[in-house]
Amino acid sequence: MEDVKPLINALHPSVVDRLDPQFAEIYTKYQAPKIRADQVTYEEYNADRSKYTFPIAPGPCPEVGCIEFFTIPVSDPAGEITIQLFAPTEDAISKGGLRTKDRQLPAHVNYHGGGFVIGNLKSDESWCRQVCQDVGCLVINVDYRLAPEFPHPVPLTNSWTALKWVFDHARELRVDASRVSIGGLSAGGQIAAVLALLARDDPELPKLVLQMLVVPVVDTRFIPLEGSCHPDVPYESYIKNEFAPCLPLNRLRWFYKLWLGTDMKVRKKITENFRASPILAASHANLAPASIHVAGVDTLTSEGIAYHEVLTKAGTSSTLKVYKGCGHPFGHWDGQLDKAKEYVQDTTTALKKAYKHD
Repeated sequence: MEDVKPLINALHPSVVDRLDPQFAEIYTKYQAPKIRADQVTYEEYNADRSKYTFPIAPGPCPEVGCIEFFTIPVSDPAGEITIQLFAPTEDAISKGGLRTKDRQLPAHVNYHGGGFVIGNLKSDESWCRQVCQDVGCLVINVDYRLAPEFPHPVPLTNSWTALKWVFDHARELRVDASRVSIGGLSAGGQIAAVLALLARDDPELPKLVLQMLVVPVVDTRFIPLEGSCHPDVPYESYIKNEFAPCLPLNRLRWFYKLWLGTDMKVRKKITENFRASPILAASHANLAPASIHVAGVDTLTSEGIAYHEVLTKAGTSSTLKVYKGCGHPFGHWDGQLDKAKEYVQDTTTALKKAYKHD
């Protein structure tokens, strides 16, 4: 008789009836028997990261034309980060029809998720490869430095440096600087949202053609050090989805302690600035068009919806899709989850539309 693994993190009764059955099945098979990183100390997690972070139902990793790595200097504090460039095959370039006469391609700059604490270049590799080949564009994957060794704002400043580096080296990378998009999942979505604001206000940067925000963090003011959120919190999903699979409130608290610190007076000042909470920017007008993708059963569901509404009200073009019944990391599960496959197709379509020649 086959041993049945105990479900350390079984689906919570408050969400079980609202989950997509396929999502619930995959979660219960792969994640529920495992302890999460936020259920141990950072030191325990850091001693054996693979025990707590592992791929679940990953999607295909098609061959691309080539992959290059670049090491770029960063500051505050001084150091270096790695950037990974995926270039499509000649066949994919031909099918995509996006290459200019001087052989330049549009480029998407990707920032991985992981609560600003975990994640690396492998996190989004499947998605990066699929987009590279299906769209026929360059994909540039950024390995920004992480908390707690490098707390806020280091992940953001590293990411901003990387974006400017791409523009500065566009000619040698064969990047069409008039067709650059940015995006990311979760923490990466927060980074992309802030970079879109910074890019708009930098007269030396060409205009971005799209900001792809996937289950993004956009407002960091209301996550407590301990316990539940205040009942009057403006984001319903903090309350309704407190025990959501994969990213329950406890996991957000764990990430925020490491990324933003535990001094709530200091954190209050940090989180009231748009660099931590992009929804608080003085203006959301004249930004790159947004493509926002939200999980329906996620602590962050309400944040993504609210950001779409703020952008639209400010006159910035934004499209929103809520993937009903899905938990936070669903987009990575396209090896088995139909709604994740749909998400990959949706994001691919959005990029193709953004890159089309006028």
